[in-house]
Amino acid sequence: MKLLALYWIKISGYIILLAGFQSVCLSQSVISEKIIFLNEDGKNYVRYDTLRTGHPSYDIWFEKGHEKNPVQHLKDYLYVYPDKHHWDSKSQKEYDLLKIASGTYATLVQNKLIDNVDLTIDKNGVYTYKNWDGKTRTPENNYGIWNKPGNFSQLVYAWVFPRNFNVISYESNRPGKWVKRNNTVTYYGNNVNDLVFTIKYQPRSNDLYRELIKTLDELEQIQLEQNTKSVKITLAATVLFSSGSSDLSKQGKRILAKVSKALISSKNLRIIIEGHTDNVPITGKLRKKYKSNWELSSIRSLNVLHYMEEQKIPENRLESRALGSTKPVASNKNKRERSKNRRIEILLLDQNK
Repeated sequence: MKLLALYWIKISGYIILLAGFQSVCLSQSVISEKIIFLNEDGKNYVRYDTLRTGHPSYDIWFEKGHEKNPVQHLKDYLYVYPDKHHWDSKSQKEYDLLKIASGTYATLVQNKLIDNVDLTIDKNGVYTYKNWDGKTRTPENNYGIWNKPGNFSQLVYAWVFPRNFNVISYESNRPGKWVKRNNTVTYYGNNVNDLVFTIKYQPRSNDLYRELIKTLDELEQIQLEQNTKSVKITLAATVLFSSGSSDLSKQGKRILAKVSKALISSKNLRIIIEGHTDNVPITGKLRKKYKSNWELSSIRSLNVLHYMEEQKIPENRLESRALGSTKPVASNKNKRERSKNRRIEILLLDQNK
């Protein structure tokens, strides 16, 4: 009997399981384990998947995107077992099939949880992950983590958290047993299907973050993130600068003045100001002033630094960095996504830690 393992890799589609988490379509007895090793940033992860059956073969399905070569589907994979397989890009119009002559497989993949897609962070710094959007279903009405035909005979789903995070809550829409050991939570389910998991976690206490929340809470343009070692303030370029300029706007100065006031008393704080841009090359009249995005990000970062220095932040606590378009947080595919990449990030490092 042919087994089908569906893996919907196109992040924007997230038809089966968000952020690239695998979904499996098999028949008869199926034992599956999924273990997520979360990075200290709370977003990047490495996931180990294994599936065991007595069947002779299966296919892993990848939704076709912009990949010219189906091998590109595996660009984020660190390990695939068994290694012997071949691709079928013709039998299905919308999918590339990775065909493996075995009923057992294991994979190791690195990826990232996407903000406001499968991960949300509230103003208290609580991260909430959910693997289903509550709407998307397959033509056969499956959703979440699912198996077809029949249920998973056994499913193990585990999260291993870094020590800088506290686990707040974990739940599933299906009955099963949860076990918490040290910094790991694990779900054990029998005869289950269409599983939806909601995991909540929060960085361990950071006094600076709590103080900044109180001080800057009414400023909607500011995004705060924390871990035990640092706090990051993200400000959109449209908030700080005039259009197509590196000059601070009146609104930008007002915001930076409030940020500086909140930071000035923290004597042991290292303040690193990073300038970021989208990937659109600078053209026209602007090119006379900024040779490339490197110069634009550099001058914007320096202008923020100089203004914070004017607000009495000692210069020996300040540092400027230009990253141009090298560290995007969005795809750059359209105006909305590119606007997310045009930003200033202020990293606050406690030098006593």
